[in-house]
Amino acid sequence: MLFLFIMKSKDPNQEKKNIVILGGGFAGIRVALDLQNLLHDDENYEIIIIDRKDYQTYYSALYEAATTEHRLVEAKKVKRTVTIPFAEIFGHTKVKVFKGYIDRIDLTDGKIVTDSRIIAFDYLAIAMGSIADFYGIPNLDKYGFTLKSLEDAIIIRNRIEDLVAKKDSGTIVIGGGGFAGTEFAGEVHNLLKHECMHHQKDMAKFKVLVVEGGTNFLPGLSEKVSAIVAARITAMGIETKFSTLITEAGRDFITLNNKERVDTDLLIWTGGVRSCRLPVEVDLDRDKKDRTAVENYLNLKKYPNVFVVGDNACVIDPVSKRPVAQTAQEAINQAKLAARNIYRAIRNKPLVPYNIGPTRFVIPVTGKFAVMYTPSLIISGFPGWLIRKAADLRYFLTILPFMTAIKYWIFENKIFMKND
Repeated sequence: MLFLFIMKSKDPNQEKKNIVILGGGFAGIRVALDLQNLLHDDENYEIIIIDRKDYQTYYSALYEAATTEHRLVEAKKVKRTVTIPFAEIFGHTKVKVFKGYIDRIDLTDGKIVTDSRIIAFDYLAIAMGSIADFYGIPNLDKYGFTLKSLEDAIIIRNRIEDLVAKKDSGTIVIGGGGFAGTEFAGEVHNLLKHECMHHQKDMAKFKVLVVEGGTNFLPGLSEKVSAIVAARITAMGIETKFSTLITEAGRDFITLNNKERVDTDLLIWTGGVRSCRLPVEVDLDRDKKDRTAVENYLNLKKYPNVFVVGDNACVIDPVSKRPVAQTAQEAINQAKLAARNIYRAIRNKPLVPYNIGPTRFVIPVTGKFAVMYTPSLIISGFPGWLIRKAADLRYFLTILPFMTAIKYWIFENKIFMKND
């Protein structure tokens, strides 16, 4: 029997085919897990996911991680709240995880070149995520702190704590009043309050300022939701400047609308993201945010075995005629279809087009307060917060074994409730 097995393994017709997924974020993980479910009994295909890290960063909780008090929560525990090891996600699956930096994607020859190996692919899903978009604002990339990683969260936390410890007054500017800026503003205010109490400083001398180019928080979304969020934020004493653009950044200042100078001690930029530049050697049709144009099936026209999802994909909403938002919810929905279409392509079935669903979101606004929005229903306050916590648990349950998900959710809440 051993001899027969060896002979089979040498048969080129029996070689396994590779489905490679680039990126271990919301989209990449969903593609991998759905393909695992669809191909769990098919030994002809390997599912391989490649990422620079060995964990998923749970971006939805980064703003909480950046505002935990160092005295109460050490960095090691903060990491446990916002990172989910791939070993826990894929430990009971046949998905292989390769840690490496992706140097080049060879679409023509079907190869991925990393810093440690070359991997051939038969099907490819690109979900490499996004980077901060600084819109060409002078020096913003140099002096503006972003919140895109665990390391960013720890740096911001340390800067806020140092500010209060070393000075008697200060100004923290948050550039952008969208989802990230809205969630972050209240938590920064809370951390400042706690630090001022600890160091016996006057909280009134420390200011949080949100600068937003639109006319209110969450521009482009429901006006009612914007009003609820604005009332919550302003009631905390957080200052706002709407219809205002940051046009320059310096070491200790920003310029607004090319004329007004505002002294700053810390500038946090949450004003937008763009697709990371895909390391391909062929010309791909991209929009102004570097998102790659895809077919209705989320694959590339010239390379139909290559799918692009999440922040890397330019998916046009047929109603608004604009690209859909770069959100976790959208990334997961696209990933589900990409996995389904890869499976259908393997089985020689026609691909299914992507249908954009209704907009739904839950946005926390510090403490036990959140706003849940659907086209037909808005729930705010403590009930909204409960819904947000349920949404977190639901996500963990979709990627982790049941008890692991429960433990992770309990630990996260135990840590983050200290922020309130």
